[in-house]
Amino acid sequence: MRFGAILLGVLMAPSAQAIEAYSCRNGFFPAFAGQVRHAEVTADTGAQVHFRDDAPGCPDKASCLQNAYLVDGDRLLVGKQADGWACVWYFAETREFVGWLPTRNLDVEASAPIPTLNDWIGRWVPIAGGNSIVITHPSPAGPLAIEGEAIWQGGLNSFGERVVHVGAFAGKAQPTGDLLKVVEGSDEYECSVTMQYIAGNLVVTDNSHCGGMNVRFDDVYRKAP
Repeated sequence: MRFGAILLGVLMAPSAQAIEAYSCRNGFFPAFAGQVRHAEVTADTGAQVHFRDDAPGCPDKASCLQNAYLVDGDRLLVGKQADGWACVWYFAETREFVGWLPTRNLDVEASAPIPTLNDWIGRWVPIAGGNSIVITHPSPAGPLAIEGEAIWQGGLNSFGERVVHVGAFAGKAQPTGDLLKVVEGSDEYECSVTMQYIAGNLVVTDNSHCGGMNVRFDDVYRKAP
C-alpha cells in the first residue's frame, strides 16, 4: 500500500518540467496580452497564498516560495495556467508582484464584459517608469486615436552622461472585443502594439520595433488620475 500511495502521488503531482523557467515575471507577463483573465484569490480566513518564483525547477520546489503573499478576496490578473499553477500579476500600492500561484486558490473569470469605447479613453501609465499611452476618440463615428511614448534609461557613457533611448507610436484603430491593435506600416519591422483591456487594466505588448535599443511598451497600465 505504501508503494502504491507513493506512485499515485507521483502521478498526480504537477510536472515542473512542463513549465518553462523564467516564463512568469514582470517583463514577460505582457506577452500574454489577448489571453489575460481577471481572477480572485480564494483561501481560508487568515490563510496566506504565497507567490512562487519562476527560476529553474519552479514553482514546485519549496525553495521557490516567496515572502510576498495574497489573501482571500484579493483581485489580480492571470496570464496563463499550466500544471496546476497560474502566472499572475497583482498591483500593490507602490509596485506590482508577479509570480506563480496555485490554481486551486484562484477563481478565474471565464469571460469578461466587452469594454465600451469610453473604457479605452484616457491617459494610461504603468506603476513605474516614464511610459504613457493616450487614447482619444476624435470623432463619434470614427476610430480611436492612440499615441504612445516610451523611455529606457541605461548607465553612464564615457562622458558621464546617462544613456537614454526613446520610442513612440501613433495610429488609429477600432477595438475588436477587448483587443486594440495599432500597426504603423505593412513591413514586419514597423512598430506594432497590441493592447488588451481587462478589468480596468491595459496589458500592452509590442514587437520590439517601436523605438531605440531596449525600448519597450510592454507593461500593464492603468488610467492616470
